[in-house]
Amino acid sequence: MNAKATARLRVPRWAKPRSCEFFCWGLGLALIALYGGGRIYGELERREAISAFAQARDELNAEARARHDTARVIGEGVPTRLGPDQAMWSASRIREYVAAGPGQSAVLAAAVLRIPRVALEVPVYPDSSERNLNRGAGLIAGTGAADSDGNIAMAAHRDGYFRALQSVALGDLVELETPHRRRQYRITEVSIVDPENVSPLHDTEMPAVTLVTCYPFYFVGSAPQRYIVRAVAIE
Repeated sequence: MNAKATARLRVPRWAKPRSCEFFCWGLGLALIALYGGGRIYGELERREAISAFAQARDELNAEARARHDTARVIGEGVPTRLGPDQAMWSASRIREYVAAGPGQSAVLAAAVLRIPRVALEVPVYPDSSERNLNRGAGLIAGTGAADSDGNIAMAAHRDGYFRALQSVALGDLVELETPHRRRQYRITEVSIVDPENVSPLHDTEMPAVTLVTCYPFYFVGSAPQRYIVRAVAIE
């Protein structure tokens, strides 16, 4: 074989076994770093959302107290300076201001979900967009609102915050806190269904919380089933 043929058959440096090993290690470490960075970012967003929720809840409660005090002093015929300077306002103008409730803080998260026994605490957002599912749980469209007495269904990723659902047990307490109330539920049912089975999202006779995530928890790829946790309100 002449020199030209030998040159053509020469193995590129990057294709040598040692180089391939380094390349695979580097790629693996990069993927791990990317995954870890995403999880850390999601955790920071979760904590920030819960903190923002608590602050907004406290502001709403303080405003509700202020509006109550405003209504009381109006009834007693006493001038009030709560909120804007109302010294030159008529009684009817003040009543309109109280009724309108200006300045209410927007709450990014609709609620906070807690299951103390498995150390789960996540913000619950008004919809189940991909971004919301990455930083907490999202209310499922067509089911009850967070403050409702119906079936409040919410979803989150099985490889995210709802992985804790694999450890729940019948009888565990579930708490759902909104800016206006805090309500406790007790887990009464855990089931596995096909994605086409939407019966867990139907209305319930009693106030309930339904938690939905993909199953199996450690399945590689798109998981074929859904893991359902149903909790009923403690009256």
